[in-house]
Amino acid sequence: MPAPTPHPTRYAIQKARGKGWTTLEVGEELAPAEARFALMVKLNPRAYFRLIELELNPDSAYEGMEFNWKLLKLHDPTGRPAAPRPRRRDRHRGRERVPLPVRFYVGVVVAGALIGLALYLAMGRAPL
Repeated sequence: MPAPTPHPTRYAIQKARGKGWTTLEVGEELAPAEARFALMVKLNPRAYFRLIELELNPDSAYEGMEFNWKLLKLHDPTGRPAAPRPRRRDRHRGRERVPLPVRFYVGVVVAGALIGLALYLAMGRAPL
């Protein structure tokens, strides 16, 4: 089995959108990433931005698709100091827990069932 190729550390700039974060750009060098982060904060000082360091997760089963990340900078437009928040971790794997959108899934299933029922009733009454 060939040795895995080393992957460079990458730096990502993200902007808060709703309850999550959207990645705006990813680069392989820290200095340009910091400059772009400062420019984005200057252009939109009322938005939340973060600069994170990405490292490929070597233990992942999704070869090259899963990363470990570390927060380097955070722009909080309210001016509050960033207090470290405790993260919930999975006891067995040490991964961060992410809540699933259960209400959305239930809504999709219920809507699909109602549409299917309406189509069944409409087609069942139509003569062939």
